[in-house]
Amino acid sequence: MRREQWSLLLIIGILVYMALTYGIPSISSLLLSTGQLGSTHTASKRTADTGVLLLEFALNKPTSERTISAIARMNYLHSRYEKSGKITSSDLLFTLSLFALEPARWVNKYEWRALTDMELCASGTFWKSMGDAMVIPYNELPSCKTGWRDGLHWLEEIKEWSLKYEEANMVPAATNQKLADSHMDILFFNLPSRFITIGQKIVAVFLGERLRRAMIFPEPSLPYCTLINTALTARKLLLRYFALPRPEFMRKHYIPSAPDPKTGRYNSVEYLSHPWYVKPSFKRRWGPRAWVTRLLGRKLPGDDGNVYAPQGFKFTELGPKAVEGKGVLEMDETRTRLIDQKRGGCPFALY
Repeated sequence: MRREQWSLLLIIGILVYMALTYGIPSISSLLLSTGQLGSTHTASKRTADTGVLLLEFALNKPTSERTISAIARMNYLHSRYEKSGKITSSDLLFTLSLFALEPARWVNKYEWRALTDMELCASGTFWKSMGDAMVIPYNELPSCKTGWRDGLHWLEEIKEWSLKYEEANMVPAATNQKLADSHMDILFFNLPSRFITIGQKIVAVFLGERLRRAMIFPEPSLPYCTLINTALTARKLLLRYFALPRPEFMRKHYIPSAPDPKTGRYNSVEYLSHPWYVKPSFKRRWGPRAWVTRLLGRKLPGDDGNVYAPQGFKFTELGPKAVEGKGVLEMDETRTRLIDQKRGGCPFALY
């Protein structure tokens, strides 16, 4: 799937369907227990770190050092909770299924064309490979022992499994509601306070009945549902029949092409709430968006010295403050394993 065809809406979709994990009490209770969601500052850093890792391994070549380092860091951060039994293999498999399934569902429902079977197969192949890299067991899928024909076959099975998992585990809980509220705070941090309630009602339209109940989220009114769905349908038709292909200069770039040559650090290109890892520039501090941000009393890149790490990040620094710079040996072990596995090949080739 070519990201330049569905840039803005797909990013919004990612932010929304990340909330699906918040409807599972075992996952929401773990996330709350980390203490990383107790303040907007730490919650925004967690969101930024998650976004950095996802973008790095999704948008770089599978064999690149950046992809391998991002996977190694993610595995280290998860391993602490796996070893303690706080997160199960089923929880990890469900989270993987969301990233494999929800973008396609979102695009097929709201974008100007549906994904082709080839694109779906490519998506299934990519996320199956990611599950292998994360050492997520697939023993709960029917074809685990015999193997899958291709990405489509794997996608079909994980879709069926994830629906059953949702039915059994996505139930109302206070931890779900607390996590959802924290997510909304981050999502709408840079909106004027009088628009936040409107934003929450719009998000409620996208969540679906089961997830809304699990997060104890209010039911959206019929006028909101009608308005949002009509607007998105109109957008879909306008793009399909009247919009020209997006030229290169209008395409969004989500990750830097290279690290800073002086420091070896990477800077984020965009930010959602606090400007984590974003390098200050004249445009970012004095451009139109910056003036709006100033009027709202929010933070800009370069504010508060090095609090938001404007110098950029190294992969070993991503994660909670307590583990910054830690896990180097574990990451090296994962790098060696991934290189030995010759990432970039078809994960179904052995079946």
